[in-house]
This record gives sequence, structure tokens and C-alpha cells, in this order.
Amino acid sequence: MSFVLDYVYPSKAKAIAEARDKFHKVDSAIVETYDNATILPAVKFDDYDVSHGRGGVMDENGKYVELSKQKARVQGYYNPSKYGIEESNETVVYCGFFNKVWGHFITEVVSRLWYALKNDKSVDAYVFIDSLDGNKQFSGNYFEFLKLLGISDKVRIINKPTKFKKVIVPEEGLVYNDHYTQEFIDLYQFINKKGLELYSGEKYDKVFFSKRKLPISAESNLNEKFLDNYFKKNGYSIFYPEQLSLIDTIGILQNAKFFAGIASSLLHNQLFGTSSQTTICIEKQAFYNPYQVMVAKITDSKTVFIDACRSIFTVSTAGPFIFDYTKFLDKFAKDNNMILGKSMSEWKFKRLFKRYLAYYFDFNAELPPDWMYRQYIIDMTREAYNDTVKSKKVFRMSLYNRIVLKIKKTIIS
Repeated sequence: MSFVLDYVYPSKAKAIAEARDKFHKVDSAIVETYDNATILPAVKFDDYDVSHGRGGVMDENGKYVELSKQKARVQGYYNPSKYGIEESNETVVYCGFFNKVWGHFITEVVSRLWYALKNDKSVDAYVFIDSLDGNKQFSGNYFEFLKLLGISDKVRIINKPTKFKKVIVPEEGLVYNDHYTQEFIDLYQFINKKGLELYSGEKYDKVFFSKRKLPISAESNLNEKFLDNYFKKNGYSIFYPEQLSLIDTIGILQNAKFFAGIASSLLHNQLFGTSSQTTICIEKQAFYNPYQVMVAKITDSKTVFIDACRSIFTVSTAGPFIFDYTKFLDKFAKDNNMILGKSMSEWKFKRLFKRYLAYYFDFNAELPPDWMYRQYIIDMTREAYNDTVKSKKVFRMSLYNRIVLKIKKTIIS
């Protein structure tokens, strides 16, 4: 396994290496069992700093079960009596919060499902929580994952506090930015084996997963068509993962020698690949995607990170982003005997910049969250922004416009 960090900015390479080394494997498979325990759906409180709210498992004495928390997502006790408590005479496995975002699903959400491999016959149901009164349902590839695991008929999502006869709480096989377990690896080895057995499609050596057919992507991922065309020109078969079944995704990636795509939920599908595969991670913003670092380490495959974007403002994972043939992509192409490309023209960049601004001010009405002001993120953002300015003339005003601006300032003053 190796992380190739020669094609990203130095500050990002340092940050990725530190995140990689911090995220480690632990030898643990803790399971706790509670009689007459209550599972609490997520409820948001203003004074609690987790993304989905308080929730998890409360034992029969009203004590919160620490093993049921999910770092930065769902954590903490609340009094369920004000919401009404339903009761069930079942033995269930607590599985955590169902976040219906594919990248989160295949990392955090399924991280307790390794317990299903035990084939515990006493289990009546595998229970996920939603937000209080939520209405999420398993469908599409989310449901297909559970079907491959053999528990689709036993899975449910609850949105009301519910007291069960017995609640089994397995520990998470993946904890964000901290650790993973062999049980999490075993889960994916099982899923991938099942999926590959059912796959009957073609084999592809080089695969590029694209977001370009997603409507929102046209607004947030600017110049993404360039990436599709560039990799296609270099022998990659282009796929749109939202159009693939999970079995097809597994079959395609299990047989591919090279897998490329933008750092996002799309590339987290690396979990369905092999350790002998080379994954090419196209970076879309100044700072790295922590989940991609975790996935790359878990799969134990060679992962190449490439800065192929122009950074302007500090943006969240929602964007907007501008992709381009950067000096890093050029270096990667030369080092790997690929067909070379060329950077976009100043005219095209100016045109995309207008769309970038429109999207930015439409979808970034508030300042970035506090975590984006950490020093290492500021360092990465500054380095990437300075290179964007250096590489493009779009930010340079013409002599005429500078004179006009100077006159206006003089008049105002």
C-alpha cells in the first residue's frame, strides 16, 4: 500500500500524510448487550455540537450507552418520555444513524454491520435510527448492500424512541479520523465476494467514475467534462455510478487495474476494489477529503492524489469547484506516459469564473464552519489560491480598468 503525494501542493501532502498516519487499525470487536434498553432516534438541540443531534441507546436504568455514539454525528442522551416511548418484545442489533449519502453510508453507516457476519440466530432485526419523525427508507444500492449481506428482510429504520427486550450494540468498525478494525475489512471482503459472484458484465482495465450526469454537478463541478474527455482519451472507460447497480459497481471495480475519479462519495467506491488496484484521486479543492484518506488506507491499495483544480474561495464539500489541466496533472501524465493535455484559456476561465461566483453566492449564504479556519486548512487554501492567481491572468485588471477604478476612488474620497 502506498500514498503517492507527489502531485499535490506540499502543505496538502503533509496534511494527508499526517491524517493517514493518525488513522490506524485496532484489534477490537467489542459487543455489549442490554436488556430492556431504549433506542433513541436523533434529536437536535442547540447546545449540542454534533451534526445529527443526540441519540443512540439508553439502558433500562436511564444511562446512556457510550458505545452507541457516533463521533461528530450522533451522541448523547435526552429524555424520551416527552416524545412517547414505543415497546417491542424483540432482540435487535443497534446499527446507528442512517445518513442517506452514499459516501457516508459505505463508511460510517455500515460500520456496525460486521456483526451480521456472526449469523446470530437470536436477532430479530437490525435497527437504524433516523431523525425524530423522519421518513428515510432503504432503496436502490443502499438496499442492495443489505441484500448482499443477507439481512435486507431484517432491517428497519425507527423514528420514535423504542424500548426493546434486548439491544445488542456492536462497536463501530470505522471511527471518523481515528481507527478501523479487521471486522470492517471482513465486511467488505464478504460484500465484494458476493457481488463478484453475481456479476456477469464485461471487464475493464481502466475505469473513470464521473459525476457529470448528476444535475447538481453541472453547477458545482465546473469544467468536469474536461476530466471525462481527458481520461477517455487515455483509454479509460467512463461510468456514471448513479446509473450502476451495486453488483455492477463491484464487478467493474474488482476487475479494474486503474480506478479514477473526483475525491467524493464517488471515489469512496474504492472500498469495492482490490488491494492490487491503483486509485487516482482527483482533488477538487484546496484541502483534502478525510474520508478518501481513510478509504485509501483501509483498502491498502496504491492511491495517487492529484490537484487538478483552481482554488479561489474557501468552500465546503458542496463547492463550487473549477477543474483544469494543472501543473500537477501534467507532471502525472508525463511520469506515466499519458497523452498530455493543456490548461484552459484565459477567456474560458473568465467565463467559468462568472458561473463560479453565481453558485458560490447562491449556496454559501453563511460563513464557513469553524473547522475550516484551522491553521492547516488555511495554509492549504493560501498555497492553492496563490498558485491559481499565478497561473491565471483572470484576476489582473487591465490598465484601462485600473485607471477607471483610481478615478472613482479619487472622486469618492
